Amino acid sequence: MSVSAEAHPVLTILGTFAYCVASAVIPLFHAEAYLITMSALLPPVFGVPLVLAGTLGQMIGKTAMYFAGRGVVRLPGERMKRLVTKAEEWGRNRPGVEGSLVFVSASTGFPPFYVTSIACGMLHVPFLPFFSLGFLGRLVRFTVAVLIPQLIKLA
Repeated sequence: MSVSAEAHPVLTILGTFAYCVASAVIPLFHAEAYLITMSALLPPVFGVPLVLAGTLGQMIGKTAMYFAGRGVVRLPGERMKRLVTKAEEWGRNRPGVEGSLVFVSASTGFPPFYVTSIACGMLHVPFLPFFSLGFLGRLVRFTVAVLIPQLIKLA
């Protein structure tokens, strides 16, 4: 017997939240692909809850990456350390661009929000602007991801 997402909307939204937390810290998981798939499979009424659960989940995970940059959590690997060092140098040479960089990174994925989150912690970007601008950027990005399948269904 299969359990449908429509029969258990709370589990669907909690699963989306959990997947997006994991995708924020493990780059192999792709939040947008998950959200597009879920949006295609579910009725439109799930759109807003999917976007909100995905956005909040991502920002919980990115908060962990932010604090990793602060040194609260140690990052493994030389490649990651080099990327973070480059991001740190870039930010020090461009004061005042942190907020727009967080929003652009969160909404477009360029530069990767994973690296941006760590760099913001390292550069001691204040947490509230990081979280709020990151949340807003992810909200925009995930709204587009969830709307695409819904618009295709209407066509």
